[in-house]
Amino acid sequence: MRRLTLHIGAHKTATNTLRRTLEHNEYLLRAKGLGLACLGNTPPVRQFLGFLDPDKIFPQGFTIQNPTAFAKVVAQPGDDHVFLSSENFSFIFQQTVLDEFALALSRHFDQIDILVYLRRQDRHAVSHHQEGAQADRLPEAVLWGHSLNALPEPSDLQRLYLDYDARLRLWENAFGSHALCVGLFDRAIMAQGDIVADALSRMGIDPSGLTRIEDQNVSLGRVQASVGHLANDTLADPAVTGSLIAALPYAGAKLLPCAQAARDFLAPYVASNRRLNERLQISTNPDLFSDDFSDYPQGSPEGLGADEWAAALRVAMTTLGPRYSATKDLTPDDLRKAAMALEHKDAAAALRLARAAHVLRPEGPRIKQLKADLEARLNPPFTA
Repeated sequence: MRRLTLHIGAHKTATNTLRRTLEHNEYLLRAKGLGLACLGNTPPVRQFLGFLDPDKIFPQGFTIQNPTAFAKVVAQPGDDHVFLSSENFSFIFQQTVLDEFALALSRHFDQIDILVYLRRQDRHAVSHHQEGAQADRLPEAVLWGHSLNALPEPSDLQRLYLDYDARLRLWENAFGSHALCVGLFDRAIMAQGDIVADALSRMGIDPSGLTRIEDQNVSLGRVQASVGHLANDTLADPAVTGSLIAALPYAGAKLLPCAQAARDFLAPYVASNRRLNERLQISTNPDLFSDDFSDYPQGSPEGLGADEWAAALRVAMTTLGPRYSATKDLTPDDLRKAAMALEHKDAAAALRLARAAHVLRPEGPRIKQLKADLEARLNPPFTA
């Protein structure tokens, strides 16, 4: 009998830490009876997981491109028990997508278990919102926005992710309620207080002997998160955002809401959490999650203070200043001439130069025409 454990996240529940630790211990796990699919993301899971509609990331969410081919890739390890993990499965909101995937997987596996960890909605939102402050995090930015507060401004789109009852019903409908194995991302109740030990124990694998790698994708500090959100909201340039965050010190403190703000954010999800718990019997707590808010400050302001903003501004000027100095003597005509010199040798480089010239002189007719010609050459229009 072949068995698949499909770990679907969620985001901000140490998914990357779990996956990379298992990959690091591949040979030991195989000896324990567990094979890893898409090891090292080769072929990449993202080859098959992508936006259903790139112009409407939400509410459309992600889809699975060619589920039949994906299922064959997942089944490639010859082990009786196979593990596959991607937090981006949590961005699937369409029932038909999961129904087709379940059918494709059932051709290769006799038993399919859906492993998922849930984090209380206020804590999840705080952590996932700050993820959108990092460079090149488009789905997080669209879903949570770029508020400078610790919690995002509530929106109807967020219910797609945070209504766990509705979201997991999609997986139940596709794979059956018996397939779901739901854990709470709470170190106080996880096996050995660790995601790796807990997940392996739920799969029936002895976690002893594994080398645990350091935690991955840890949260940004309060100054980093604030500057990252501000940069993404105003510039939308991943290179600039990444440079600023790398230059800022972590400072050992996260941006947190006050306890009452966290309670208010959680309130709309209490009833759906109860419904989920009643149906799947996940927790002895009727509300599913603990009602402990003691890790939040009591009523203190959450934004950065004047000294923190001043320090952040100094770092920003120190980081971005050399970029300006290196190009300040270049004129639009310099860039246009360089683009023309390169257009028949390296069209991609020529286009980058033409776009830079266009930024400096957006109404220049020769620059606009050169840019348009290069874009047409590199991205020809589709014809039936």
